[in-house]
Amino acid sequence: MADFEEKDIAVERTTHPDAQWFPEAMMGLFLHWGIHSVAELQASWAMIKDYPCAAKHISSEEYFALARKFNPQHYDPDRWLAAASTAGFKYAVLTTKHHDGYALWPTQFGDFSTRNYLDGRDLLQPYVQACRKNNIKVGFYFSFADWRYPEFPIADVDFDFNKRRQFHPVSKEEDEKRFEAFYDYTLGQIDELLTRYGKIDLLWFDGVGWKNRDSKVLRSTETIRHVREMQPGIVVNNRWGKVGDYVTPECQFPEEQPEGWWEACYASGEHWGYDANPKLLDAPWFAHMREKCANWGGNFLVDIGPAPNGTMSDKFYQVCNELAATGEGPDHRA
Repeated sequence: MADFEEKDIAVERTTHPDAQWFPEAMMGLFLHWGIHSVAELQASWAMIKDYPCAAKHISSEEYFALARKFNPQHYDPDRWLAAASTAGFKYAVLTTKHHDGYALWPTQFGDFSTRNYLDGRDLLQPYVQACRKNNIKVGFYFSFADWRYPEFPIADVDFDFNKRRQFHPVSKEEDEKRFEAFYDYTLGQIDELLTRYGKIDLLWFDGVGWKNRDSKVLRSTETIRHVREMQPGIVVNNRWGKVGDYVTPECQFPEEQPEGWWEACYASGEHWGYDANPKLLDAPWFAHMREKCANWGGNFLVDIGPAPNGTMSDKFYQVCNELAATGEGPDHRA
């Protein structure tokens, strides 16, 4: 793997036997959940002024303050995943930490997590247990970007889309120092995710970037190697420097069949996150997209945003019941 990044190969696929479930899974459940759910906001991006895909905007100060209101008193992932299992979902991916930096577990790295706001409550453990109970593969979404981290580059653009790619000048030496500290912080959180909860089946990286650093400087190969040392059978997407097992086209079906493993991820509502009046597309659309992806050897990962109190919308259960009633299940390839 020493020359992997120099060749810029799009995907390096694992051959571990525990990972071979992925190309047969067909349908996964994406779960964007966190402090943004309190105000029905687009996860993280709602604090970016004039961001094109966020209908609502609030200041970063208001957004981060939502951590004091996030209190999932009726959190019941077992009910979510039991319904998902009957509907034919084979894996789930929960946002352990989005770009806003709020961690759903009591991490020892940083001060923006359930350790500081929910008296140390761990929201990941019940999710992992529910996945295993309902025979659903355990997936963790993890954002490299952390806009709450004091020296992450987003602070240089003042959360303003009009100032994107504009950064205050920092010396090369200072930038290197900042990146190394942030990388250690990030790797510490990843280590917690991959050592505290037993076997994890899938890791979904997102938001990977640091100013003008390329994949080699971002330590892509080193990071994936480290992940596999802790979880040899894990499946990893390729969003950390194009190193990983599969590609993830987002909200748009690919024009050509991707090579190797792949997954199309879609939001089922107007944005990634909770919506009190969800405009979820119906069960036939779910089934159609599942089959459309399967025909090209891919999976369909569809997002549902749980409510801030930990419940799921009635529409979600209705769609699951309708999918289950078809009696087909995603256990075949066209």
